[in-house]
Amino acid sequence: MSTVILRTGQRVLVPLMVAFSLYLLLRGHNEVGGGFIGGLAAGAAVVLEYLTLGTRGVLRYRFLRFVPLCGWGLALATVYGIGGLVLGQSFLQSAKFELGQFELAASLVFDVGVWLIVVGMVVAIMTYLGEPRDDDRVTPGLPTWVPDPDTGSESPREGRR
Repeated sequence: MSTVILRTGQRVLVPLMVAFSLYLLLRGHNEVGGGFIGGLAAGAAVVLEYLTLGTRGVLRYRFLRFVPLCGWGLALATVYGIGGLVLGQSFLQSAKFELGQFELAASLVFDVGVWLIVVGMVVAIMTYLGEPRDDDRVTPGLPTWVPDPDTGSESPREGRR
């Protein structure tokens, strides 16, 4: 279903959606936003990529592998949480840092981890539910409707394509 309009829209909208996702991620500590809602916005961009390119087209992007995305996100969130314990404070203890005129919350590390996990889960869902694989189309032992070459009508046959 990759039409010219969809491909053109994908080229324009995906960078804007990812930029808006990063905006939501960065402003999340002080206002509405954060890792989860930013990850959902980036996930919407991933869904648009899947609609345009299909599963095989999206899997060509090396950075859209769900195991590394979820793994790095979980590692970042865990390291941030344990960091508070190592410093003798509570789990997920937050701190703020001044960078010139900007104030940076340490919880941004946790939010980035959540963002990565959410994007990774959207990629996983679209990979496994978005398009059936060739070897998943027929389940052995269950009837499959296939055309009969002699009559042209469809009839159930077990485990055949």
